[in-house]
Amino acid sequence: MADLVYSEGIIQRLSQYLRHVITLKDIGKRTVTSQNISDITKINSAEVRRDLIYFGIKGKRGVGFNIDDLIKAFNKILGHEENVRIVLVGAGNLGRAILNYKMLNKFGFIIENVFDNDENIVGKKILGKEILDITFMKTTIKDKSLKVAILAVNTDSAQSVANLLVDSGIKVIINYTSVPVKVPSNINVQAADPIQILLHTLYYLSHTGQTFQ
Repeated sequence: MADLVYSEGIIQRLSQYLRHVITLKDIGKRTVTSQNISDITKINSAEVRRDLIYFGIKGKRGVGFNIDDLIKAFNKILGHEENVRIVLVGAGNLGRAILNYKMLNKFGFIIENVFDNDENIVGKKILGKEILDITFMKTTIKDKSLKVAILAVNTDSAQSVANLLVDSGIKVIINYTSVPVKVPSNINVQAADPIQILLHTLYYLSHTGQTFQ
């Protein structure tokens, strides 16, 4: 495993910065100040300025930072310079809500495949995505070298599906179930804001030689 260059704290903060400046761009903003970033992330403005200076990101006095330049810089640091394909397991109410979560696409996170074991929905399309039988999940993940999965199954199935994901080569699991799942220490499991967590974990994937395509 490659050595990690930056601390956990820095990567966590950069993930928050990127999440929020992309949101600002989406509403038409072109520039942002370190104080603006501080206000929306609740991170001390002096800390924000130190981070930007540390990475050599420069703004213009009286104007601030160009948002496109910030996004490009943060993406490069976090290893997020291409779309990231994701597996979604579970196409019930929660899974459908995730499929309908437009912010994923805005941040370059593409749900590649959706799997379920409910014969009433397998083979049908939900929000434009065909629901595939979970028995094909392991082969599909391995064939496509997918590394990130969202777990949105019922609690009784959570651990067994997590085991299958790990066995398939998944490295990051976003756990939307109400129970914790046990996985090997080299697998990253998170249960929080999916955008921030995905941005955060990309850095570690990119520094272990993992690919997303």
